[in-house]
Amino acid sequence: MRSRFILVVVLGIFCLSQVRAGETRTWEGKWNNRKYNTTGSLKCVATSDDKGNWKATFTGLFKGDPFKYEATFQSKDTGKQLNLSGKAVIRGHQYQWIGFMKGATLSGKYKSNIGYYGEFVLKEKK
Repeated sequence: MRSRFILVVVLGIFCLSQVRAGETRTWEGKWNNRKYNTTGSLKCVATSDDKGNWKATFTGLFKGDPFKYEATFQSKDTGKQLNLSGKAVIRGHQYQWIGFMKGATLSGKYKSNIGYYGEFVLKEKK
């Protein structure tokens, strides 16, 4: 009986770390722009495929002005978290970012080809 319980717990942890193809997830929180020491709200709605690729829409505010952009990113499951890397074009500028999904948290660091850089921490909304 004890070995069955351990197996169920291990399988449960393994399944929680996996992402189902076609799954759509939503996170909300704040981003920081370190170049100008600004911050604002940020929301991400992302859908995955069966190869660990994601398509996301980010919406938020920059100095009170709303923004919206599309991004793609890839995920790699480490067993403890999903490591992420992605790209986006925002107002004609190239952005790259890296991050991770762990539990209900989506965290990332970004930089652009014109010197913007910062990070974001978002919590999943069910």
